[in-house]
Amino acid sequence: MALAPAPIEKKIPALDLIAEQTVYDPEWDYQYPLKLAKSARTALNERYDNPPGTVFWLRDWHYSDEGCYFGDAFFYDFDAAVRYIGEQQKECGDPDDPNYLSHSIDKYISGENGIMVEYCQWILNLSGEIWYFDYGNSKFEPEDWEELLDYGGNGLYLPVPFKPGDIVMADCRPFAKEKRVVILEIGDDDCCGLQCLFMRPNGKMSVGAFKHNSFLRDLDENSHISGLYRAALWTLELPEEEAPLAAISAAVKANTALGSDIWGYVVEHKTYDKDDENDVPGAVWAELKESYGL
Repeated sequence: MALAPAPIEKKIPALDLIAEQTVYDPEWDYQYPLKLAKSARTALNERYDNPPGTVFWLRDWHYSDEGCYFGDAFFYDFDAAVRYIGEQQKECGDPDDPNYLSHSIDKYISGENGIMVEYCQWILNLSGEIWYFDYGNSKFEPEDWEELLDYGGNGLYLPVPFKPGDIVMADCRPFAKEKRVVILEIGDDDCCGLQCLFMRPNGKMSVGAFKHNSFLRDLDENSHISGLYRAALWTLELPEEEAPLAAISAAVKANTALGSDIWGYVVEHKTYDKDDENDVPGAVWAELKESYGL
């Protein structure tokens, strides 16, 4: 919850409540919710605890190759940067789809030899609400610091509500577009336990860890957060280019052991594009269909 895509101010009361109701357990860090709440308050306080010469660098981010919406700007005051976001929205209007627009504000302080040093960063949504915070260098982190940003789901040791064969919409907005995948395997609750299959732009298929956003790896997109937070079961028709997902879904639901077999097949049959040295492994649908009678 502390790492979910939501305003930090709204996370603090919930974390406080969890901390109050957490029972001491010598085998578990029962102070973890309290530490997260402390980190969230620190993230908000860092906006105004500034030494002389502090500069705030505001940038906007759009998931696509089109790049920035209005570019970037520099400020001596955090609130001025947030107000600028609202002013630009009024002046420029919304982008084609505001669901894919976010912002970051980097705080720079004076370092040695006149060099500015990156101190910390806030990640904000379209409206300027703070969702995440991270220090630019671990030496700036306070004692007992708990991270408020989990890049790519590395710490998502959580059970999932899905079953093998389910078609799931992975939702990493505003950092990337939604992506449909088929759940192949559900192992342990660790970050790599949920494996999925997904279509690639070149028509091939690849597999990877759902919580780590493996489905984004060759889309020129990146997400600060795991798609698991907003993942939802897909029950509508699929676009024509994703029709193979329906066949694989039906087969795996009929025989869950097939999910592991298909995962192994895709990994083993590394069909690379000869003209693309950065291409990632992936089976072609025709090969997969013939091999498993799909």
